[in-house]
Amino acid sequence: MAVTIQGKRKEAEIMTDIKIYNGNQIGGCITVISSSKAKVMIDFGENLPGAEAADPAFDWEAESIDAVLFTHYHGDHIGRFKEIPRSVPVYMGKVTRQVMTTIAKYTKDTDALQILQDDTRVRKIKAAQPFAIQDIRITPYLVDHSAFDAYMYLLETPDKTILHTGDFRGHGHRGNKLLQMINTYIRRNGTRIVDVLLIEGTMLSRLTEKVYSEADMLKDCIRLFKEHRYVFLICSSTNADTLATFYQAARRNGIKMFAHPYVCEQIDHFREAAAGYRESKDRNRETAGGYHGPYDFKYVYPYAPAKVIPAYGNPQKDVTQEEIMRKEGFCIVIKADEPYKKWIERFRDLDPVVVYSMWEGYLNPEHKAYNETYKAFLDSCGHVEYIHTSGHATAELIAEVINAVEPAESIYPIHTENAKALERLNIKEELRGKIRYE
Repeated sequence: MAVTIQGKRKEAEIMTDIKIYNGNQIGGCITVISSSKAKVMIDFGENLPGAEAADPAFDWEAESIDAVLFTHYHGDHIGRFKEIPRSVPVYMGKVTRQVMTTIAKYTKDTDALQILQDDTRVRKIKAAQPFAIQDIRITPYLVDHSAFDAYMYLLETPDKTILHTGDFRGHGHRGNKLLQMINTYIRRNGTRIVDVLLIEGTMLSRLTEKVYSEADMLKDCIRLFKEHRYVFLICSSTNADTLATFYQAARRNGIKMFAHPYVCEQIDHFREAAAGYRESKDRNRETAGGYHGPYDFKYVYPYAPAKVIPAYGNPQKDVTQEEIMRKEGFCIVIKADEPYKKWIERFRDLDPVVVYSMWEGYLNPEHKAYNETYKAFLDSCGHVEYIHTSGHATAELIAEVINAVEPAESIYPIHTENAKALERLNIKEELRGKIRYE
């Protein structure tokens, strides 16, 4: 299903057209924005697990897309990138490209690797650095999300200014500057008018849910490691903020983090990007998702318990990684998959705790995204703790963003299963009348 929004300036025969596909679901939302000279797509992802319908077909020949912009590396935004015709360039952040390349390398996806390693097809974006696709001026703005490298896009056609928020939040390690960034750089203190706002509304389906911040989670994790020095962590390997929260909590208790080499490689991408951003002269410019201290990740090691650790030239004092782990404690990142049971069993005598830090909907048999494998794995783990925070904006923040952007013409909720809930938010009355739906 698609909705079309059009705008026209009479004195210049220019038409801006916006089509929203699948905006009434959380996964696989696609936006196509056209001017008189260009047509760009924002995101081309897969439906979420458990979706009843297959990923919809897209008529690339009829649409004649000039470029695809990706907001971040989550599968429901980028998962169908291999279907994009070779003639269409794709734009993404540096870390998004690195994360996707690492996934393709470890899954032996040669088709994905061929695309991701092609510099003529993959174009790098940087926060606050505008670029043009014909007569559409595009400026990406880095935001806080459970993906490290997530962007809003401001698109300026000759007759419209459009803000596409992508996925965002305000309760992560980097979320406290979002409204300041919007007011100062997107709105330019009220001197720039945004005509159309396309805003994600994932949490509109969970209005009563109390959102747990990364800061609160860090406090609870510090307490966790004081009580349990042997922890197995189930979380997404690409959720930099959750990994950083547990890493920092472990370090404050003198505990190292261990993971599969694949996870270590992803963590290296986050660490290197954060270090580079910290050294950049532009680190405070036009961004709500820049460098923040939690991502140093200095003491993360590939899990190899039998590996011998040299004792500074004294072989008689050499120890194995496992001996160090048993003595000092550990935080081991795992997946809820059968092979990782052996990792837990190896340390079963230490009575380890398993922490599940993912969305609990996967564990609910009544939810369409229910994952029986995850549930069975956790049921076999013994002591399990549930510590997680959402990667998406609260209803309160969605309202604050709408009020800050103050779109002149229309507001479209996307990436949501409960768009009508937007009307119940605390937004200015004159803006309430600008809400539109598919």
